[in-house]
Amino acid sequence: MVTLGTGQLTAIAVAPLASVAIAAEAGLDAVSLFINPMGTLQGSCLTTRETSGRMKEQLRATGLQVANVECFPLAPGLDVAGYQANLELGAELGARSATVLLFDADENRVIDNLSRLCDMAGQLGMRIGIEFMPLAPRWKNLQQTVELVTKVAKPNLGIGVDLLHLIRSGGTPADVAATDPKFIDYAQLCDGMDLSATENYAEEASAIRLAPGAGIFPVQAFLRALPVGTPLELEVPQPADRPARQRMLDIVSATRKQIQLAGLV
Repeated sequence: MVTLGTGQLTAIAVAPLASVAIAAEAGLDAVSLFINPMGTLQGSCLTTRETSGRMKEQLRATGLQVANVECFPLAPGLDVAGYQANLELGAELGARSATVLLFDADENRVIDNLSRLCDMAGQLGMRIGIEFMPLAPRWKNLQQTVELVTKVAKPNLGIGVDLLHLIRSGGTPADVAATDPKFIDYAQLCDGMDLSATENYAEEASAIRLAPGAGIFPVQAFLRALPVGTPLELEVPQPADRPARQRMLDIVSATRKQIQLAGLV
């Protein structure tokens, strides 16, 4: 059975409670929530300790699960102990895992911080998922990240494979199919109008993606390459030229068509 959820970035223009309501209306199974301040993700974008009670009520009312809580960047000078409170919040929300972004090129420090973070999350019954991307300073593609996860050697550490980041790193569905399934925790879906490998696509990643099937990404091949049962998540931020509700409903409808064409239903 295919589990389909959405990242909060897909409907970032609305408040977290409203985005969960839209996801439920669209018939999704899960949501991912921003709980850790990062860059422009502040204030009303976040589910916080103060608003978590209302979010728990919303989750119970809709029956949605929390897939991932985001984002937990690792950078030079960071003390991962500072993430303890938000990991605990993620666990209280029922999150399956916490998403890590690697903004540090020092391998020894990254391995140490990932190990500590995995231990912290493991005590809370959570996993850690690394989202690789060419925008990062070192671990830019799937193979490099598999090698890193192997070195860390923690049972609750895996990889979130975002189709956009896979394509922009020069990766293909064949690379996913060749990866040991134990490394892949979840997959994020979107589409785009070119297959270029590039490190300069921050605006596309954060605000200008297409619904699966609306571009030329190998969406169906990617779906078939994933390990059976991999949780799927929509990460399709778009310009707010239409109401978030309608955009979400359209994206979900397009995605379900791609899942069907890929033979996963």
